[in-house]
Amino acid sequence: MSKLKSIDYERVVKALVSIGYVVNNQKGSHIVMRLADKQKYISLFGCRKNEPMVVIPAHKPLGKGMVRTIIREVDLSVDEFNNLI
Repeated sequence: MSKLKSIDYERVVKALVSIGYVVNNQKGSHIVMRLADKQKYISLFGCRKNEPMVVIPAHKPLGKGMVRTIIREVDLSVDEFNNLI
């Protein structure tokens, strides 16, 4: 298992955009991202989750625990996420 580092929220947003997420809205310091294409979501993740949405806190830096929570919400492994950033 790869190590997880604290990173800025912009890098997390860019990583999620690269796999098909788009910014839905932002309220205060929280960015709501949603998968643009539901069919792509089903083909990527086999419909393991009901809602293809994730909330990213706009904090610099995001702690390791928060990054791990976001990774779990989008059904990626730490290695897959590290390859995206």
